[in-house]
Amino acid sequence: MGYCFDLLSADHSAAYIRGVIERFESLGGSGWPCWSLSNHDCVRWATRWGGAQPDPRLLRLGAALQMCLRGSLCIYQGEELGLTETDLAFADLQDPYGITMWPEYKGRDGCRTPMAWDSTAVDLGFGGGVAGGAGGRDGKVSAGANPVKPWLPVDERHRALAVDLQEADAGSLLQHYRRLLAWRKTQPALVHGGITLLPAHPQVLAFVRQHASERLLCVFNLSDQDAVLALDAARSVAAVLHDAGATGGTVTGLRVDLLPFGVLIARLA
Repeated sequence: MGYCFDLLSADHSAAYIRGVIERFESLGGSGWPCWSLSNHDCVRWATRWGGAQPDPRLLRLGAALQMCLRGSLCIYQGEELGLTETDLAFADLQDPYGITMWPEYKGRDGCRTPMAWDSTAVDLGFGGGVAGGAGGRDGKVSAGANPVKPWLPVDERHRALAVDLQEADAGSLLQHYRRLLAWRKTQPALVHGGITLLPAHPQVLAFVRQHASERLLCVFNLSDQDAVLALDAARSVAAVLHDAGATGGTVTGLRVDLLPFGVLIARLA
């Protein structure tokens, strides 16, 4: 299995991602790819692709795209919550690279700040440690307690994205990831199948995943503008798979209409 670093780029255009897939398929042979959008050494992909306030539709598209690629996938902690990169003060840095190269390079600590578990906890439920024994493992601090400072500071913007809040929201990004992961396991074409790229499009990445006689069409509008994709007669849609949780795409005959960051997954005839 080959871990591919190429999607850790800031470039997330249809042309770029298509090129990454083409390159792996041409060089990897029978090799099995492993795809990630983030890891502990790079800027979180929500920020890298979406800026300081990423469009929620883009985050859902990224999750669906990753899960439709041929191969295995790595989800870095916090991606499923939509956590953004943290901008740290120099005094808070722990990464030797950031400390040495500041301010030209701020290091890797911005993607390593505490995971947001509990929106009500002082440390977001990440450490649960309280000096003096005045608090519990849930991170909630009683009067007079001194919370233990985490290795890296909590990003207060992540409080609204904490697991406890997203658990309670059926429409949250966390629940979207869970549904996608569960659905993916039921699709042999995604788990075992090969991949065939459709012709290049300036906004849209489209490919077919096939296993035995099953063919799944996967279409992603990687732009913030409406897009139209024309299918050829050999790829007529039999059914749109709404249970995949994909939104923003509709099919009329051999025409696929996509809203900004729209996704369509369908079974071909």
